[in-house]
Amino acid sequence: MLQKGGNGIESTDTAKKDKGKKVSVITMHNYPNYGSILQAFAAQEKLKEFASEVEIIDYSGGSSTLGRSFFAYLALQFRLNPLKALLGLPIRLRKRMVYDRFAGRYLNLTAERYTTAEDFMKFPFHDGYYCTGSDQVWNPFFTENEPFFLNFVPDDKKKFGLSVSIGNYLEEKLNPDEADKIKKYVSRYEYISVREERGLKLLSGQLDYPDAIQLVDPTVAMPPEFWREFAPESRIKGEYILVYKLGKESAFEALSKEISKRTGLPLVRFCNQSFGQVISGAGKKVIMPRIFRLITLIDNAKYLITDSFHGTALAMNLNTEPVVYREEYDGERISGFLRMLGYEHRYLKSINDPDIIDIPVDFDHVNEVLARERVRVDEFLCKVFQVPSQDR
Repeated sequence: MLQKGGNGIESTDTAKKDKGKKVSVITMHNYPNYGSILQAFAAQEKLKEFASEVEIIDYSGGSSTLGRSFFAYLALQFRLNPLKALLGLPIRLRKRMVYDRFAGRYLNLTAERYTTAEDFMKFPFHDGYYCTGSDQVWNPFFTENEPFFLNFVPDDKKKFGLSVSIGNYLEEKLNPDEADKIKKYVSRYEYISVREERGLKLLSGQLDYPDAIQLVDPTVAMPPEFWREFAPESRIKGEYILVYKLGKESAFEALSKEISKRTGLPLVRFCNQSFGQVISGAGKKVIMPRIFRLITLIDNAKYLITDSFHGTALAMNLNTEPVVYREEYDGERISGFLRMLGYEHRYLKSINDPDIIDIPVDFDHVNEVLARERVRVDEFLCKVFQVPSQDR
């Protein structure tokens, strides 16, 4: 495993920036998911290498964001199931505190929060760049979130997409109405990079945008030394298996116990979703820690058992062996990433395939591939910002 060291922030001072230029980024920064907020932070820090100022547009509207206020959400939960809401209240309050604290300290958010189309009418436009960030911002299921397509930005402003994801959309084609709507928006972008191959095919086909390229997620665009600079010291002694579960896979528990039994390593559970995670499952529970502690937990684990894209991406980036299991198709978000690295077989088709842990990952190879991909991210951004690559 790579050793700690280096300073990702210092590297931003050595790049040739587009002096005086500002970048406004809209991304899924406030969805209650550790991976979402970490990719927003990574995108912000990567873009700082190219522009003098980077801000995250504090957009909070639609089903893929915190569209309603936190207290309105709590009120709804109490109406639906008072007992469940009451039991889960402490972890929900803790979650809100953790996210707000991280965003306030590490994200350069706009002074105003934007929720409705009317809010964006007051957006203070500038002569710099406007960016759609990564995560599932262009998932067709979320097309009510038109601001993710920068629909509020005038036509004459410079727009680009950074590792944009279509998420776990399952269809090969968009329906005609969706396609017409999205095509109108993407035609206004000067440059587009996408995270998944399926997104690339949709853009070059139905959406008639042939010049897009595929790039890795921002969390991978930043090297492991960058993440370790922010990671707190580990509180867990000895080797362990980290369990990071987002979905409701019924067989996840049996798989985790089997791998623990085979390796003789204890389970550590990252509880970030619900009260149910806290009261179920074997192993030590880490309940809603501060955001950067996820980096520490993954970095110091021997194995990561997960159904999370960002969990998988961070594990490979930090040289921790991932074991991925999902019962539902993920739109090739995880499998496509693993295929790029030559490790698609780490995505288990069945819980009866735990023998995968007997075949270790060649992290020298993984690190070579990821290093090349980071160069491609920089080359793309050099093109966007018209910075000669030799000046970096």
